[in-house]
Amino acid sequence: MKKLILPILIIFPLTFGVLWFFTSDKRESFAAVPVVDEGVRFIAPIACDDPRNCIVQNHVDLALGEGISDPSCGNRTYDDHQGVDFRILDLPTMLRGVPVVASAAGEVVRVRDGEYDGAWLAQGREQIGDRDCGNGVAIQHDDGYETLYCHLRRGSMKVTEGQRVEAGTPLADVGMSGRAEFPHVHMTITKEGKKLDPFSGRAIGEGCGDAKGSLWAGNVPPHWQPGAGPFMFKMGFAAEPVSLASIERSPALPTRASKAIVFYARGVALETGDVQKIDLTGPEGFQPVGMEAKPLESDKAQAMRFVGRPAKDEPLPAGEYRGRYQIIRNGDVVLDYWQTTVLE
Repeated sequence: MKKLILPILIIFPLTFGVLWFFTSDKRESFAAVPVVDEGVRFIAPIACDDPRNCIVQNHVDLALGEGISDPSCGNRTYDDHQGVDFRILDLPTMLRGVPVVASAAGEVVRVRDGEYDGAWLAQGREQIGDRDCGNGVAIQHDDGYETLYCHLRRGSMKVTEGQRVEAGTPLADVGMSGRAEFPHVHMTITKEGKKLDPFSGRAIGEGCGDAKGSLWAGNVPPHWQPGAGPFMFKMGFAAEPVSLASIERSPALPTRASKAIVFYARGVALETGDVQKIDLTGPEGFQPVGMEAKPLESDKAQAMRFVGRPAKDEPLPAGEYRGRYQIIRNGDVVLDYWQTTVLE
């Protein structure tokens, strides 16, 4: 499986800007709402308490027809998206194994395995046909609810049809099968033929804004919310220019013998008008480099920036290097992260 996954990511659709010395150049949070009726309530399909390791990338599109609307009437979704995407950090994390669990007690009614991770990026629609979900598990719950878990990792299935499961029972591991561009689990909740948004309790087509009642068990972590963010979701150093595809893997770390040193950062949940700023400083003998991007012309689910310098046919200076990434919104710094590395 690794042979299929890793090479194909070089064709990952890119959404990034760079400053490279060689060549170049809020919505209010959607607050958790009280449960308003009795019945099945759902836990997260993966452990998602730390926004540095797991975020909700896309929400349910509650709009019918043209246009999109997440539960807070924003743009954290895409057209006809019928579930919630819980995203993990990268491919190495996926390959180590991240369990997907049943969100509530019920009976496994459908299972599919055998679909390759990364097939959508490698060969597109021809490869996956109508199997957008990829490897998946469907569970029938009490009170007429059903949950569907998609994009599971090939060969990781832990349940069979007809099996009774409890909330928290492992089903499989997070993967990238079916129509998936990054490692995540897509969870859809259905009742009486209607796809439901677990944050608001609304069915697709019932509008956004005021919630009918959360379908989640307990309090919802702030970073799951439709209006949450922005987030810094992976940053680091590399020995060459990077792309969104390459940082999904593990870029080679720089050494003094590397041909270059690069600092990169990926922002998630950016809004129109946001400004990304990134810079790299180092020890004596290293000339700092940085950039401030133009304000975004539209909302972005994710965007990546990097800066760097070549070694100029001699070893990179020894010492500590520091990278910093900021997002500026309406003139205020709303996200500010930095990281260091030492070359010896």
